[in-house]
Formats: sequence, structure tokens, C-alpha cells
Amino acid sequence: MKFRIILSVWTALFLSTAVLSAAQKERATNDDIFMNPESLIRGLYAAVSIDPGSTYDWNYVKKFFIPDVVFAVRMTRTSMAVLNLDEFVEWFKGDVKKYKMDERGFEETIQKIKMTVFGDMAQCFVVYKARLKTQIDAPGTLGLDSFGLMKKDGRWWVVSITNDIVTPQRPLPEELR
Repeated sequence: MKFRIILSVWTALFLSTAVLSAAQKERATNDDIFMNPESLIRGLYAAVSIDPGSTYDWNYVKKFFIPDVVFAVRMTRTSMAVLNLDEFVEWFKGDVKKYKMDERGFEETIQKIKMTVFGDMAQCFVVYKARLKTQIDAPGTLGLDSFGLMKKDGRWWVVSITNDIVTPQRPLPEELR
């Protein structure tokens, strides 16, 4: 009986150490995405894409941005809004609830990236397609994000995002098609 208890404790310790080690390796890999501008952008799109039945890790999403980041986003067909980080997260949470993104899954996939890096700054245009994952046959919504990035404290950060949605009246610029 005593042997079984010792064996169970040892097995639990071994398994928890193995799980912790795997989590630390994944964390180190995730931290690598902050080391260059393109991996930062690709990591952000991955962070805002979820499978059906999943939830967002908002603390992780916030790690991509400097605290004073500025979002200029398309709110309706005729209006834009300027948001800070907390306002952006609350707006996004509203969409998660409204469109049941946690139940249906959501993804923003990069269609094209145009990146310019100079020293510790970068400008990046991303053409993306957004869609609910349960709507596989739906064409999705095409949009354009413009990112201002900076390198600070040994890693890259998003300083600003300006976003707009592609429409027949507002097509993509030729160089981004």
C-alpha cells in the first residue's frame, strides 16, 4: 500500500514536470514571435483566430501591443473610430458575443503582407480575410490593416493599427492585390 502511494506521488511529480517542461518550451517558442516584425504580425493573426468551442486569451493578445497603442478601425460602413487597447478588446469581445465566435470559431488569414523595415521601425500592410470557421463556403470579408511597429527592449511591438474593409467602392490599391 505504501509503495502504491509513493509510486502514485512519483508518477504525478514526473507527469507534472513533463507538462511544465512542455509548457515552458511552448512559451519560449511563443516568445520567439516577438523577435522580428513579420513573426509578430503572423503571431497576432494567429492569436485572434480561434477554433469552435475555444476562448480568447486576452492577456496573450495584449502582449503584442505597447500599452499606449492606437487603433483606428472601421466600425460601420460609414464611420471609423479611434480606440485604445482596452476599448479595442471590449469592442472585439462584443463581436465575439454578437457573432458567437467562441462557439463557431473565427479566423483572420493573411492573404498578402507588404513590409518595410528600417532600423527599429517597420510599416506593414496586411491584406486579410476574416470569416467564421463554421462558414467554410462563405467568401469571408476582405480587409486591410496598416501596422506601425517598433523595436524596444529587445523585441518588436505594435504601436498602431489602422483598419479598413474592402468594398466595391473601396477596392484594394493595385500594389496590394
